[in-house]
Amino acid sequence: MSADNTKKGFSRRKFLQRGAIVLGGTVVASYLGCSPMRRFTAQKAESMDLPAMMSSLQPNFWFEVLPDNTIALKSPKIEIGQGVFTGLAMLAAEELDVPYEQIKVEHSVTTSGLYDEMNTGGSNSTSSLYEPVREVAATMREMLKAAAAKKWGVKASEIKTENGTLISGNNKMTYAEIAKENKNWDIPKTPELRPKSAFKVVGKAVKRTDLKAKVMGTAKYTLDSELPEMLYAVLLQSPYLDGTIKTLDTKEAEKSAGVVKVVREGELVAVVAKTFYAADSAFKKIQVEWNTPNKVQQADLIKLVTVGNGKEVNVQKEGNAKSIIEDNKASVFRQEYRTPMAAHAQMEVNAAIAHVEADKAVIIAGTQGPKIVIDTVSKALDISKDKVEVHTPYVGGGFGRKAVKGLYVEAALISKAVGKPIKLYNSRQQEFQNSLYRPNTHHVLQAKIAQNGEIEAIMHDQSTPDMLKNLMGTDLPNKILGADFISAGHGASFMYNFKNKSVSVWNAEVPIPIGIWRGVGMFPNTFAIESFMNELAHQTKKDPIAFRIGLLQNDDKISVRGRKVLEALIEKSGWTTPKTEGIGRGIAIGNDRKSIAAAAIELAIVEGKIVIKKVTQVLDCGVSINPEGIKQQIEGATMMGIGAALYEEVTVKDGQIEQAYFSQYPMVTLADVPEIQCFILEGDDVPYGVGEPPLAPIAPAIAGAILDLTGKAVRSLPIRLS
Repeated sequence: MSADNTKKGFSRRKFLQRGAIVLGGTVVASYLGCSPMRRFTAQKAESMDLPAMMSSLQPNFWFEVLPDNTIALKSPKIEIGQGVFTGLAMLAAEELDVPYEQIKVEHSVTTSGLYDEMNTGGSNSTSSLYEPVREVAATMREMLKAAAAKKWGVKASEIKTENGTLISGNNKMTYAEIAKENKNWDIPKTPELRPKSAFKVVGKAVKRTDLKAKVMGTAKYTLDSELPEMLYAVLLQSPYLDGTIKTLDTKEAEKSAGVVKVVREGELVAVVAKTFYAADSAFKKIQVEWNTPNKVQQADLIKLVTVGNGKEVNVQKEGNAKSIIEDNKASVFRQEYRTPMAAHAQMEVNAAIAHVEADKAVIIAGTQGPKIVIDTVSKALDISKDKVEVHTPYVGGGFGRKAVKGLYVEAALISKAVGKPIKLYNSRQQEFQNSLYRPNTHHVLQAKIAQNGEIEAIMHDQSTPDMLKNLMGTDLPNKILGADFISAGHGASFMYNFKNKSVSVWNAEVPIPIGIWRGVGMFPNTFAIESFMNELAHQTKKDPIAFRIGLLQNDDKISVRGRKVLEALIEKSGWTTPKTEGIGRGIAIGNDRKSIAAAAIELAIVEGKIVIKKVTQVLDCGVSINPEGIKQQIEGATMMGIGAALYEEVTVKDGQIEQAYFSQYPMVTLADVPEIQCFILEGDDVPYGVGEPPLAPIAPAIAGAILDLTGKAVRSLPIRLS
């Protein structure tokens, strides 16, 4: 960000005068925490002389000096277990020159303007705030120094900071003391940020900010939250994908003890009672018959999601891959791959607390998207957006499920109907059968292999439902972008230096609600591409890592970083050491969120069961802010990848999701945990995404190890050896 305030555009002074630094109770500076998209939009707005557009943009995190000299940081990003609070605290501590433990991080509240209009997800929470948080913290540090300099009659450059204290000769004051005393603040030019070589906190091992609360059971989630006079509701939800109410009898439910009201507004039916037990007991007495016009079957989904159906959109093209392959069909190596639908199966079910009064609504919800809560609740209640106040507690797992379509709208409507605050949450069955699912995919990969074993041309055709259209109810974004880059196009392109390559996506239409999932596009695309790469290496009798390195010889950034990651994987995994008998080895690499992750897996097959013995992951994610947090993310992604590869699958029968409980949806367990080794390569001077990239290579690496051990290729998930 330029310190030049003479330019007409997005001035630093305007940038700061939006309200995000609080010193001595006075709001003196703000707005630096905007997401890149919001900052870009704001810049464009000002350059076009449209100040009204700027006025709608609120600051999205605060720093505040508290009387005990701790620093409160109100985070616009939601803590869903990924460790974002810890990462932001480390960045703030670095520039403020205070002990890491002195930073107190909390979720923002939307009515203060302290929320991010972009969802928490996409592995970008810490990386997107890397510079903004540091800039605000450094600005705050310099403002404190300037105030102390004025008081002591010295130059600000003569003042040093240490552990939240300002020092000049014999003069010494804490940040809290100067903040309380000073009333007039000067906004400095952009201060210099601490260079990477001088980091004291970033890159070091620290305890998570939320560790004690979660270990001691004091961390609050939606289900732990309470409001005075709160009632409990159980919502009637169709077990069918397109079910609507045909007949309904609530007489017995209304007579049940403790019931306050049975709410009926169109398709919304809920039992409201003084306790959850009373509401649930009454709910079970409701008699309902469903209209089910479209009883979709699993075979229908597979047929619909098949390359060749729908509109083809080319997303990558170099050379003449298509013509080369079409002219040499007899000698083309061609394979097909499929991945299934999957659930999020997060530990915490969707839940919401709502209190609606006149033209105001207070919502408590573990959501990844407070902005979506505001938009949907205000529309449902027909009130202005500034009248919806959203509080976000800790979130017990998201993986994209908490990004959209929670229970906040239903909770608000029920609260309005009874005139009291209510708590509403899903049963596990409702969570499984009334959800948004990772869509199924189909992939066709073809390669023309020259006589010398080189890949002359390669193609990838991929089919999957249109994520953006499904979530937004319009295909306008895809008309602008050309393809759905959340799902279909995400990870579909080749990272390798093929001279002739072509990638096309086919947008399918399915009668299934689909949604974001951890690495929703990257997971299936990496499985297909990297499994095909392993098969090509097998066909040409080449070592799978050497084969890949040979295709990453260009000088572009991805190729250079990819080579380094694979070379590190050779060393760290012991790839060149002789294999133990009965062990198969497989590898895969993925490029996602600007991070590059590669995994090597060793496994055995014992009594017909796949037993993964060892996983070695190497990750280049740029600057490593919190190495321990990154390792935790790698380990979590590894286990989620194993579960997705070996067990997880959602199926549909007669228009109904067949899985309703964990007993019907097998997942990875402690018994499946292998030895996991995590290695982080220091890369660029900025951080990249961490949450999703390490998940991508797991499934194809497992498939590669099975190919190595048995000579048989795996081309569909979940993997079934039979």
